[in-house]
Amino acid sequence: MESPRQRWQRRAGRAAPFILSGAVVTLLSAWVLPTLLVMRGVAVTPAPIAIWHRAPTDGEWVDAGPRLEVRRGAFADWYLAEPPNGPAGPGAPKWPDRDLEDSLGVSRSVPSGVVAAPPDGEAAAWHRIDTGLTGWPFRAFASEAWFPIDATGARALVPDFRWNFHVGLVDGDHVLVPLRPRPFALLLDIAFWATVCWCLVAGPREWRRRRRTKYGRCVECGYAIGRFDVKRPERCPECGAPFTPDPLGFAHSPEMHYQNAYVWLIFVSSLDIMLTWKILEGGGVEVNPVAALIIDHWGMQGAIAFKFALMMWVIVVCEVLARKRASAGRFLSVLAVVVSASPVAWSLFLLIAHELLPGMGG
Repeated sequence: MESPRQRWQRRAGRAAPFILSGAVVTLLSAWVLPTLLVMRGVAVTPAPIAIWHRAPTDGEWVDAGPRLEVRRGAFADWYLAEPPNGPAGPGAPKWPDRDLEDSLGVSRSVPSGVVAAPPDGEAAAWHRIDTGLTGWPFRAFASEAWFPIDATGARALVPDFRWNFHVGLVDGDHVLVPLRPRPFALLLDIAFWATVCWCLVAGPREWRRRRRTKYGRCVECGYAIGRFDVKRPERCPECGAPFTPDPLGFAHSPEMHYQNAYVWLIFVSSLDIMLTWKILEGGGVEVNPVAALIIDHWGMQGAIAFKFALMMWVIVVCEVLARKRASAGRFLSVLAVVVSASPVAWSLFLLIAHELLPGMGG
């Protein structure tokens, strides 16, 4: 009997490879794929660029006001924060750090991890701040590019890179590998990809193990007891592994006992319904009093429902009998097929006779 500590250690040992795989895939989606896309000339998915402005106080937009330009891609998003192009009045906001709206007037907020304004006292030293977020499905890493204003007031075109590794330039686009982690998004990405890895690797094995347990087979070697045996042994006769106790008793079913007979039962029952409908459509009458009563009250829809409900009831009875006495269940399944096939044969005879000898009637 293992202790709770040993149980947790065993579970942690099983989960460790998937967590490690999730971390590796997270780094691939945040570092490798965005870098490859930029090097192939696909920096950002060509989606419409969104412009988020500071909410106007007088109801009118000011083109020269603070704005946040949003460019979204499959594995990376960029947020370009810019202050007003011209001098603003006293107390006017210099950077789009709060109270944002898009072109439709929908309120927007700066995502966490995006730098939309420099620190207090440095607003005049920068004219743009670009923040890149990479990763999928969550943006796990961030990268920053700060564009300074020199002593002469000129706006520099070469940024000051922060929290990234600058690979180079490709068609005028900077190739950056982001290094600033976003802890919550990083954990979500690792959890997501670890779950995907588990579903791809361990999921089929776990599904097979549960299926073997459900059908009374050995989890280790797959040994199965007889098809019609109800009581399972306590241990596997092949490898000695203990079997899972059966909580359902006699109701446990490794598989249906007479599958071929049930297929024929469904087939002939369906033919019976179709041929009955054909005969009634041609002016014939239903000679079965029970079926005639149902058709008179509920029509052919009711007859179909009754037929298949009766068929399901017969299958359930056959399965219950098979667990008590296999020969009785087998006899009932064959008898049900024969009884259901009898009206089908009679209906076929009537239809053929009606076609060959019209004077006989339906």
